[in-house]
Amino acid sequence: MHTNNTNMKDFFVKLFTTCFGCGFFPIFPGVIGAVLGTIIAYLIHPLSFYNKFFIIFFLFILAVPLTGEVERLFKKKDCPKIIIDEVIGVLLATLWFTNLPFIAFALVLLIFLLFDATKIYPAIVFHKSSGGLGIVMDDVVAGLYTAIVLLIILHF
Repeated sequence: MHTNNTNMKDFFVKLFTTCFGCGFFPIFPGVIGAVLGTIIAYLIHPLSFYNKFFIIFFLFILAVPLTGEVERLFKKKDCPKIIIDEVIGVLLATLWFTNLPFIAFALVLLIFLLFDATKIYPAIVFHKSSGGLGIVMDDVVAGLYTAIVLLIILHF
């Protein structure tokens, strides 16, 4: 009985952290995660700041322990199949904005992917650390940098 419960728990942990299996895409699963995050950001964009913040916070609170757990299940540090962190990063990048035109979401995606790939300080510190906090926080940093760049672009 315990094995069945463990198998179900492991299944749901993998389901959440891979965003319903999207992380199993054979090439560039992180890009898939960022695209998925961009789509979700576009869909929730009309919500209030507080509702968007709650969604991001809820995902973050779930993602930190679950990504650490799934890292052990996959037996690979920051396994590429884990893409909930990219979703959270992109959602965070759009949190402070209202009335963004559709094209801005494409820009968010490109900027986020650039910051996610380059791991600019302090993202690199989180990326090198172990566990769920490191997995999620490097994408949080990329999301914050993306928001700053988007703010500068929109200002001019």
